[in-house]
Amino acid sequence: MALTLVTDITEEPVSLDETKAHLRLDISDDDAYVADCITAARIWVEGQTKRAIMPQTWDYFIDYEWPYKFGAPRIDLPLNPVKSIAGTSPEVFAITYVDSSGSTQTLAASQYTLVSRAHHSYIVPAYGITWPEIRCVPNAVTVRFVAGDEDNIPQELHRAIMMLAGHYYEVRESGATAPEAVEALISTHRKATF
Repeated sequence: MALTLVTDITEEPVSLDETKAHLRLDISDDDAYVADCITAARIWVEGQTKRAIMPQTWDYFIDYEWPYKFGAPRIDLPLNPVKSIAGTSPEVFAITYVDSSGSTQTLAASQYTLVSRAHHSYIVPAYGITWPEIRCVPNAVTVRFVAGDEDNIPQELHRAIMMLAGHYYEVRESGATAPEAVEALISTHRKATF
């Protein structure tokens, strides 16, 4: 299973002005560096929480067969929150698969249900539907989805990104670890695994 970014975010969740105010930085000489620190901080927070902060499109590749969980076909999505699929085009949310003859097909939206939750989203067959047979090959199933919700960024994650960006700006050395305050802010947003 692999995850590939298709469309990146268009703006960071924490602005340059917010971060400069946090740092009490009045000059613009380091604006590009501060912006890089913001991006690095967001990426770190996303990696630690398995959560997309801002909307971004991903392809999720699954090898060989439909994945199963609890004895039934189920695709657990690796990033959350997942945008609702209602009214979106196939380019934004689609499930394609390699059928038994080796052709790529698109699974009709009526064939599956997205269960979208803040910390755990998954796809199951629609009621009474059996998904088609697929060929046992790498990348047999591809799920294209949009993760991230710019309108519902938890305040703790917003603050953690700003604090970590400030830390990166001030420390400026490789291998610097995240401050304990940042770890505490993101702790309740880490994805639990069972």
